[in-house]
Amino acid sequence: MNSDVFDSTLALESVGGDRSFLSEVAGLFQAAWPTLWSDIRAGLAVGNLCAVERSAHLVQAAARNVSARSVYEAAQELEQLARHGALEASQVACEALQREVERLTPYLAPLQNFRSAHTA
Repeated sequence: MNSDVFDSTLALESVGGDRSFLSEVAGLFQAAWPTLWSDIRAGLAVGNLCAVERSAHLVQAAARNVSARSVYEAAQELEQLARHGALEASQVACEALQREVERLTPYLAPLQNFRSAHTA
């Protein structure tokens, strides 16, 4: 399944074809996302764009690890806006990032099922 949301071929290549490891990497993204999202929202709420920039950068790295281009690009946009002090634009970019993660989630679910089936 290759798209701007998730490139399964690239993701698998990035872990040397190891589906179990890809499942773990996807699990790490899913585990980290709620905290990163919370940190971004909290930073925006108080105007702490440095915190937003840091968290967006971490989202970007996590998205790159699972070959999720649209999440990566949305996080990159948020990071750049926060770096330049654009609070209102960062708030809009934050919502765009949330939408992209929502689009990504169904692509990662089958990877979690793979890990569950092979750890039993």
